[in-house]
Amino acid sequence: MDKEKLFELAKEARLNAITDISGFKVGAALLAKDGKVFLGCNIEDRSGIGVTNICAERCAMIKALSEGYREFEAIAVAGGKDDLVFCTPCGVCRQYLNTFCPDIEVICVDKDGAIKAYALDELLPYSFSETF
Repeated sequence: MDKEKLFELAKEARLNAITDISGFKVGAALLAKDGKVFLGCNIEDRSGIGVTNICAERCAMIKALSEGYREFEAIAVAGGKDDLVFCTPCGVCRQYLNTFCPDIEVICVDKDGAIKAYALDELLPYSFSETF
């Protein structure tokens, strides 16, 4: 699947976000090695920011992991309040992705609106791992 199509799926997933607190909607499309795509969106809960909220990337990853998937190629992330803005996974999601798929490609739009791909280690150069 090409980067543009995966990013389009992330934009579609973004429409399901529940963001009554921040208004910042994020969608993610996680591509497994066999071609299956898992979608996720951020979901905010008024009981506590960070405690019960879930980011789009972790939502997609949890769906995939819970269905037995363990090998992934790429994840696309689309976010913004009204219009899309430059949006990469947060630090928690970067570390979460690193735990399950350290070699994953992360697809976003850059500040000029062009689709750009990053290696996860570009976004998380000093990740927590077994080999500090």
